[in-house]
Amino acid sequence: MDTRCVSVRVARHDIGLLCSLMAGYEGVAVVRTIAPDRGLVELLVAPAFYTVALEILQALAQEMSLCLLDVEAGESS
Repeated sequence: MDTRCVSVRVARHDIGLLCSLMAGYEGVAVVRTIAPDRGLVELLVAPAFYTVALEILQALAQEMSLCLLDVEAGESS
């Protein structure tokens, strides 16, 4: 299955909030915490939801400390 990986940095105390908010958008992304001490989180996004995921992240960046770090295409089995 094709996926895109979107890396973001959030304030450490906002990791749980980000996970909860993204869970509310069922099927858009799978969130995994890479380095909780640094607030590094990855979102694995299906190509069909890529634009939606970026729009959600842009909206969240206006409400919380969230910085888009990297976006890459990849494959996941």
